Amino acid sequence: MSGPFPAPPTSRKSRWLVVAFILALVGFTFLCWRDASRPPVRPAAGGTFTGRDVDGRLVYVNLFALESGWQGWLYRDGKEQAAWFFTTNRAHRWQATFNEREHEEFLTTAEPILASAVASTVASTADVAKLNATFPRQAGATRETVSLTRQFEHLSYRRLAGVRLGRVGGTKEYLAQFPRLTEAGPFTAAVNREILRQCEEDAAEFTSEPFEFWKTMIQIRGLPGFNQHELTANWQLRLLTTNLASFSVWSYDATGGNGNHSHWRGANFLWEAGYLRIIPLDELFRTNLEWQAELRTRCVPKLKMIGAPKPEAVLEQDVTLEVFTLSPTGLQIYFNPYAIASGADGEFVVHFGYGELKDLLRTNGPAALLPTSRN
Repeated sequence: MSGPFPAPPTSRKSRWLVVAFILALVGFTFLCWRDASRPPVRPAAGGTFTGRDVDGRLVYVNLFALESGWQGWLYRDGKEQAAWFFTTNRAHRWQATFNEREHEEFLTTAEPILASAVASTVASTADVAKLNATFPRQAGATRETVSLTRQFEHLSYRRLAGVRLGRVGGTKEYLAQFPRLTEAGPFTAAVNREILRQCEEDAAEFTSEPFEFWKTMIQIRGLPGFNQHELTANWQLRLLTTNLASFSVWSYDATGGNGNHSHWRGANFLWEAGYLRIIPLDELFRTNLEWQAELRTRCVPKLKMIGAPKPEAVLEQDVTLEVFTLSPTGLQIYFNPYAIASGADGEFVVHFGYGELKDLLRTNGPAALLPTSRN
């Protein structure tokens, strides 16, 4: 018998392995293409709603879109804490009820205040560009309702790293939502660019792990279950003038495990000589004074007023005073979870009216540009 030997028959097992490999490669390529084709910056539902209460104080509600429902923050200028709420849907009309932690405006009243009298609500209206916020009056147990109008729409910034196939693999997602400031001039345009720059920087640091996850899986030749990490950052406007902008940025790192994973930081910008720069806290205070020690001392009674379990902890030198925001009437200092109390106690925010700090603030530099710093 002459001629070449016939090829051995192809086994069904190897054939299915080839098919499975091709399907996995197609799925992998599709997932990469899908995530890469999505624009990182997109319009988002919600927005920044503003108005004024009957006492003339500025009121903000920042509404951030969730997969189902809203996450919202109510801030009244001059208050210590910003109250937050969740809703389970976005269908109009919805109403969210919550109780504020601090009750400093009721400390002088003789009768105990019922929880129902202190409860605040935020409700949607038939107009998606308007909200109604109801909260206690500043000087009593009566309540008032304020109509808020959407001042800025929100944008969403998203970066996803890593790939999963079904319930196997590892991904890491960075998601930020922030107001799209009207670019009426170079200042607001520069602020919008700086917010995006910070999102890019945060996302680059946050999205490095999933690739290491897959590298480890290849090394150990194992395919464990799905591993996903998320970081959400919500930018809340506190102040916007012709040359100053201040945001409080709340973030939550969903990395799993016990503990409080929320975190606050301040983003404070100054437009100076045609350039945008970040304002550090020490630029607001006189250099010839021991302003840090004095500011810590003045924080103690304010922390006690809003229920901090150990307000004197702020006097310890390892507690930093670097997270702050500026508002139309004052300076807010933020203490993150675990900074002066346990994670279960949450964060604490104190508000100083500019008049309270008049003896410490500079008369030149950024402090001279604060809205009511000379009052």
